Amino acid sequence: MNRRPPQSNFAKYVAAAFSWRWNLLAFGAGIVFAFLSGQPDMFIPLVAAAEIGYLGLLSTHPRFRKSVDARKYSGRSIAVQNVSSDELLRQIRSGLKPEMWRRYESLRDRCLHLDNLAKQFRGLQLGDSSTRSELQTASLERLLWMFLKLLYSVDALDRFLKGTSRESLAGQHAESEAELKEAQAAKRNENMLRSLQDKVATLHQRLENYDRAVDNREFLSLELDRIEQKVSAISEMAINTRDAADFSAQVDGITDGITATEQAMQSLDVGPVLMSREEPPPLLQRQEPPPLVKQRR
Repeated sequence: MNRRPPQSNFAKYVAAAFSWRWNLLAFGAGIVFAFLSGQPDMFIPLVAAAEIGYLGLLSTHPRFRKSVDARKYSGRSIAVQNVSSDELLRQIRSGLKPEMWRRYESLRDRCLHLDNLAKQFRGLQLGDSSTRSELQTASLERLLWMFLKLLYSVDALDRFLKGTSRESLAGQHAESEAELKEAQAAKRNENMLRSLQDKVATLHQRLENYDRAVDNREFLSLELDRIEQKVSAISEMAINTRDAADFSAQVDGITDGITATEQAMQSLDVGPVLMSREEPPPLLQRQEPPPLVKQRR
């Protein structure tokens, strides 16, 4: 969740507002009308002023900005769907901190151990069912995939929070509010007041985004810990249990909670990082980790 400078973001929204087909049609029609009127010197400045006003209003509108961001993330999601499993895992590994990837590898080893234990239990006591074995392996694959997405989202939130100071945002917000009150008291012109009001609203939105990111990061971190503890608990239970049915039920129960986590992640504003890929890549069957192409840190 790398944050670009505000100027770069604003230019992106202005470009999106200008390139909207209905705006291009209206702007072009206005220019043509200005020349056909025989008085372009009078009408072209009016068309330009209307266009600038339109761009200023639309590019600062929160709903329009969300729409632009959604289209950007949609393109990323399509790219995720089209890459191979090996390439996807290479991208994920190169994008995560080394300690994050080691955390995933540790959970993968424990899930692989669980999968092997479950197969042993079924083979010895329940009769080895290939269908049930495949279903349980698929459930553990799904668990690992969710864990990777959680790690990726937490890492992205960490980078965002590290690059943004809440104290600085709060200070700017307070200064802008004071500046707006002074301008209102001095009865400054409407254009200046609108500009200050928009500045205050934007800073308020950035503060809300920061606080939401803190809450999201806390929730996702708790989910990571919960998954690790559940896998560890069942692995330890397997040492003492002789009930194969109970053991298999415990393994299945771990993955039952994934649906709730997936739904919660979709409702969180963490960016649809890897969310469009429903089918998990083969993680348990992989013999070696994907090669590390580059390390960001």
